[in-house]
Amino acid sequence: MALVALTVSDTVEYVSDLDPAKGQKSVPLDSNDPSKGEIITDDIGEGATVFLLRPLDVFLMGYIYDNASVLSGRQGDDMVGIQTRVNQTNIDAVRHGLAGFRNFCDKHGNQIRHRTQKAVVNGREYQVVSDEIMNMFGVRLIAELAQKIKDVSEVSKDEEKNSEKALPPSG
Repeated sequence: MALVALTVSDTVEYVSDLDPAKGQKSVPLDSNDPSKGEIITDDIGEGATVFLLRPLDVFLMGYIYDNASVLSGRQGDDMVGIQTRVNQTNIDAVRHGLAGFRNFCDKHGNQIRHRTQKAVVNGREYQVVSDEIMNMFGVRLIAELAQKIKDVSEVSKDEEKNSEKALPPSG
């Protein structure tokens, strides 16, 4: 088994669980043998908003996680405070990990164009989602997208298994 390199230029398509065009349906595990049971899968209808998510590089992940908590207090004090900045962590993940979208509309049905702005993090320059676009998302949607971005920023067990199939036999 070998580790698989993370490719931060790749994107994955994602439809939010909050999208009214996304539902679930039951499908047979084996279409030739219904007795094997069923599995619940996502059912994406026409008109769904598709978000293009990209993995975050190690520098961004370090920055985001390092800024997730703030400790306060002084040495010798009985009172130590820990402040968790979950929402800011999610905003940072989406700001850096949202590469685009399709079929995202304003309240009048007009398509919204993805816009970016420059941001510098630890001396590295990034094109990130503009403030104007970020303000169009609710906290629940940002939390959901952030979790998916964090998930794609790590190599999963399934990807490790798939890479084993692609590797030439060692010998």
